[in-house]
Amino acid sequence: MSAQLEYDEQSAVTAQAPAMVSVTNQVGEPNDFQDPAVLSLKLAVSRYDIATIRMREDQEVLVSFEDAAQTLIDYADVPHGDLVYIFRAVDELRQHLSRSKAASGLDITIQKHIPFETHLGGTAAAAAAVLVALAGLWDASIAREELGRIAQRVGDGVAESITGGAVITHVDATEGLVTPVLVHSEVAMVLVPAAADLDEAEMFQQVHMLRQAKNDVPDRSQLEFDPELVQSVARGDASQLALMMHNDFQPALVSILPEHNDWLTAGMGEGALAAQTIDRGPSLVFLAESISAATELAERFEQRMEISAVAESGPVAGAHLL
Repeated sequence: MSAQLEYDEQSAVTAQAPAMVSVTNQVGEPNDFQDPAVLSLKLAVSRYDIATIRMREDQEVLVSFEDAAQTLIDYADVPHGDLVYIFRAVDELRQHLSRSKAASGLDITIQKHIPFETHLGGTAAAAAAVLVALAGLWDASIAREELGRIAQRVGDGVAESITGGAVITHVDATEGLVTPVLVHSEVAMVLVPAAADLDEAEMFQQVHMLRQAKNDVPDRSQLEFDPELVQSVARGDASQLALMMHNDFQPALVSILPEHNDWLTAGMGEGALAAQTIDRGPSLVFLAESISAATELAERFEQRMEISAVAESGPVAGAHLL
């Protein structure tokens, strides 16, 4: 074994960070200057991106991506934003630790289990895994709360994946607040990852237009969740959560991608307690009574619609070393 290989193996640190699935979203009223505020209730689920980091003897930072089968992903297929988050995570932690750039060369490998651009928090999860692995590699004594504050500077969602569990997020043009929810049990679900070229500004506009066309829309002048909704997550009460979960973005998404209505109908038809789009994207979540029921539901949905579906559970712990 060469000296270089020994150096690389001894320096490798691996961490994983979970996908974040939004089970409820409220969109505030628009104004002339900025996007509306969004209040979300999110669960960290058992689908992880994994970061493995090794030290280099130079100061280069090299990043590669692999799929779940450890097959290299071509850079042309990696969204630019995912790379930006990873390099920003490295820079933010290095600066926080006052570590010289000359002593910070890295080989970073991201194993993707959360598909790109599916609004399941994959961009943030990869960056969160990098922060945790890098803190371990550099032997940094840093509290999770402090790492969460660093994560907020990296980008949207990274602090949530660091925190894990269940969180309430409030995001507007000036700040993003993350409030953890104490949970006692998990809920089972099926995820249907999907990607689509959606313009975020168009989504907000569509939400507003559909509201103007209706008379019975909920009041969103003040964003807040029913305490019973939060309690249903805390208790792991899937039946109650199914009755109360809601996504203000869903009508807008279905108006842009009408075929998603068929997907939602199919999920309910195959036995889901509830079927909903996730955040402002095209991925879906179906609630189930148990993980075994979720596994069977995923199989039936795949057979019926010929669309990939996976059984997961949550809330789970946030980013951590392996």
